[in-house]
Amino acid sequence: MDNILILLMASCFIVVGLATGTFFCVRITQAAKSKSWPWVIGELESTALRDVVYRGRDSDGGADLASARVVNFNYRYRVKDEDYLGSRVTFSDGVNKTSGALQKLQDQYQGKSQIKVFYRPDQPQQSVLIPGLSIFNFTPLITSALFIAAGTFIGTYDFS
Repeated sequence: MDNILILLMASCFIVVGLATGTFFCVRITQAAKSKSWPWVIGELESTALRDVVYRGRDSDGGADLASARVVNFNYRYRVKDEDYLGSRVTFSDGVNKTSGALQKLQDQYQGKSQIKVFYRPDQPQQSVLIPGLSIFNFTPLITSALFIAAGTFIGTYDFS
């Protein structure tokens, strides 16, 4: 019975690692392809940064708060007589970045009213301001690899 639970736990770690790794690899592929997307001139509406607070419980049942700063850009653009709203700045917007990196993004666009908006030709509602890859696209893969390594270790370690 113990071996089944250990193998089940190991399998869960490996599945989570593979699922998240697949998700991030798809995102990396999208980012790489975006370098060849066409672009139009768009209108920048907002270059804000906002704080997101995550609420949870600590091990004693008390409140546990964590926060992160994220980009909160909004822009409008037009493709083939259709208007679109966009908010993606890079393909790594969902990855935690340093305050300096976020400030650099904000400074790059602050005060500009017209911007280049890169859009996916077959799905113009998908857009990005800075196409291509950055180091932030690859850092989440470290966590995925650690889940796979932990699952492999748990599944092969002799606990007797």
